[in-house]
Amino acid sequence: MILTPVPIDQVDAIWPVAEPWLARVCARRESDLTLDGLRALCRAGQGQLVLIGPADGPPVAAGVTQVRQHADRTRSCWVLAVGGAGARAWRDTLALIEAGARRLGCASVEFAGRAGWAGLLPDYAAYTHFSKRL
Repeated sequence: MILTPVPIDQVDAIWPVAEPWLARVCARRESDLTLDGLRALCRAGQGQLVLIGPADGPPVAAGVTQVRQHADRTRSCWVLAVGGAGARAWRDTLALIEAGARRLGCASVEFAGRAGWAGLLPDYAAYTHFSKRL
C-alpha cells in the first residue's frame, strides 16, 4: 500500500472519494469529528487528506492527519481519522505514517482508538489515546 497526500488545491475535487470512508469514522458515537470540520482543516492546510491504496490501483481508504507543535517545541503527528475497506491490507500503512512524521520533524504519532487496538499495536503506549515515541 502507498499513501498519497492530496494537495490543498485538490481537496475539494478528491473529497467525494474519501467522504464515504471518513463519514463512517465521524458517525461512530465515540467520535467528536465532523466531515465539515475535517474538510475545513484540509482546505486550510491545517490537516492533510491522505488516500491509501495499492500502487497499481484505486484507493481503498482515506485518512486525515495533522502535525501539532507543542509548547516545548516538539512536534507530533495526529491521525485524526482513517476509514476504508480491507483494513487488514492497509493496517501496515501506520509505518508509512510514522516515516512521514519523522520526515516532518515529529517526535511522536498519536491517535484516539478503541481499547482493542492495544493488542494490535504493542509498540504504542495506550492511555486515553495511542502514542508512540519516534
